[in-house]
Amino acid sequence: MLHQLWFLLIVPGLPLGGLLLWMHSTARKRQQQFRRPFDDMLRPAGWSLQKRSADIWESMTEDLMACMLAAVGAWAVWLSNKDMFWTALVLGFISCSYFALRAKRRVLEYSNHRLGLLGEQVVGQILDRLSSETVRVFHDLEVIEPGKKPWNIDHVALTPAGVFAIETKSRRKPKDTAPNAQQGHKITFDGQQLIFPAPMQADRHGLDQAQGNANWLADKLTALNGTPIQVTPVLVFPGWWIDAKGKGPVSVLNPKNLRSLLSARKQVLSDLQFSAINAQLEERCRIDLTR
Repeated sequence: MLHQLWFLLIVPGLPLGGLLLWMHSTARKRQQQFRRPFDDMLRPAGWSLQKRSADIWESMTEDLMACMLAAVGAWAVWLSNKDMFWTALVLGFISCSYFALRAKRRVLEYSNHRLGLLGEQVVGQILDRLSSETVRVFHDLEVIEPGKKPWNIDHVALTPAGVFAIETKSRRKPKDTAPNAQQGHKITFDGQQLIFPAPMQADRHGLDQAQGNANWLADKLTALNGTPIQVTPVLVFPGWWIDAKGKGPVSVLNPKNLRSLLSARKQVLSDLQFSAINAQLEERCRIDLTR
C-alpha cells in the first residue's frame, strides 16, 4: 500500500510541481529583464465582462482541481487503512459533491457572462465603425463610488448632438414559440416595458439601468463642466428585432439603428464643450496597465 501512495505522489505530483515552479521562475525572470512597451490603453468593449469571465473560469478550474484532489485524498485514506473504506467513501463523496456543485454554478455564471461579453463586442464593433472626428466612442466606463458596488456603462457616444449612454443587453431567444404567442425574434417596446416572446416574461430591467446610467453620467459631466449636460439613455438588443409601439425616456434599438440615432439630431454642444467632454471621457475609460 505504501508504494501505491508513492505512485500517487510521483506521477501527478512531480510533473505538476515542476510546471508550477517553471511558470513562477519564468514570469519572475521576464519581469526582471523586460517591461511592457506601453503603459495604458482605452478600454475595449466588454472589458469588465472579460475580466469577470476570466475570474469565473479560474475559480471553476480551481473547484474542479479541488474535486479531483478530494477524490485522490479519499482514495489514499482507504489505501492506507482498508478498515476506513466507508469513512473514505462518505467523506470523498461529500467533498467531491461540494466542489462539483460550486463548479456547476460557475459554469452557468460563465455562460451568461460570455454571452454578455459577445453582445457588448458586437455593439462595440458597430460603434467603432461609426467613430470619427465628430463621433467619439468609449467603452466600459467604470463607475466606482464609496459605499456602492462598482458598475460600468457599456458604451458612451459623444457627438455634437450630445452624449449617449448605451446599455447592451444580450438575451437568448426561445427556439419554440406557441402558435398564438409573439414571434420569437421580436421584442415589443410599449413605452413602459419590454415584452418578450413566450415563455419569457415582460420586464423593464434594462430600461431602468439605462436611465440610471444616463442620469449618473449627466450629473458627473454637469459637475465637471459647470453647465447642464444632458445624456440620452439608449438600450440595445443585438440580434433582436425591436417593435417600438410606444415612446419613453429610453430609446430601445437594434444596434444597427445606432447610426441614424447618432446622426439625426441637431448640434447642441459647442466645439469647446465637445473637446472638454471628450477629454473627460477618455480619462475615465483608460486602463492603467502598470497596476
